[in-house]
Amino acid sequence: MRVKPYVSRKATWLSLAAGLVLTPALTQAQTTVIGAGYTTPQPLDASPGQVITIFAKVQGRQQLQIPVQANPPLPTTLSGFSVVFGPLFKKTLLIPILSVSDTQSCSNVSPAQCDTVSQITVQIPYELMPNIPHVSLPQNFARLEINYNNTQTSSLFLNPIPDSIHLLNSCDVAAGMSQSDTCFPVVRHPDGSFVTADNPASGGETLTMSLVGMGLPPSTGIVTGAAAPAATSALDGVQISYDARVNASPSKLVPTTSFPEDSAKLRPGSVGIYDIPFLVPSLPPGVAACSGTVHSNLTVNISRTTSFAGVGICVRPNSQ
Repeated sequence: MRVKPYVSRKATWLSLAAGLVLTPALTQAQTTVIGAGYTTPQPLDASPGQVITIFAKVQGRQQLQIPVQANPPLPTTLSGFSVVFGPLFKKTLLIPILSVSDTQSCSNVSPAQCDTVSQITVQIPYELMPNIPHVSLPQNFARLEINYNNTQTSSLFLNPIPDSIHLLNSCDVAAGMSQSDTCFPVVRHPDGSFVTADNPASGGETLTMSLVGMGLPPSTGIVTGAAAPAATSALDGVQISYDARVNASPSKLVPTTSFPEDSAKLRPGSVGIYDIPFLVPSLPPGVAACSGTVHSNLTVNISRTTSFAGVGICVRPNSQ
């Protein structure tokens, strides 16, 4: 007598309530986990020219001991990986890869159980057609297919938007800095040193922050994967605001407290990185200096068309 696979209604209900779906085991079937929880995984917001890092697991791949970094013009194959972007006018193309590195994703119990995760940092093509808010046009989409040794390992859907701002920190691969256990924002003094609690900014000083995901540059001739030229035009529509509160989180800009920032430009020689110089305001009276519990006392917020981001920095009070 043939026995049919059976899952009770109660078991099915419990599995759905936990955000999981049970399926009958298939001979030689391979399962790819795309998320867990209580909502369906959503496409990743991405903008034209954005530099992002893809995290993938490749069975049987030998772990890299040191990261493999490329210089512009970036290659489309690096350390065995390639990434296919599409659809683009019913075509696909290989996109440039900035670096490939490996890290360990481990459990938080002892002894730790770890998986090797590959980090593939790429630049999204400038040819990506973003979905414009409040415009009644068919929605566009894009997909990345991650290949290793010419075999597809995984894929990722993108939600194309005009901008998806990310302020770089020292742990981002795009920042091009050595990895450490402590990550800090890439905000620099005029001498190139970083703004930290031990090296705070002063009111009236001009600092420079570094970002990716600002969207299409206004200058023509910018090529995906190529180094930015020495002279480029500034982005339009960039807004900046300041929040002089202790440990304040980034927040969406309020029109009455923000003003245009017309100095955001691609960094010469970089791939997809924008630098924005800004003038540090003096702190209002009574704002505490950075200390053990005060991690920042001024939050700088940046926005453009569809996104915003912010960074908390340390500013020396006027009394010091």
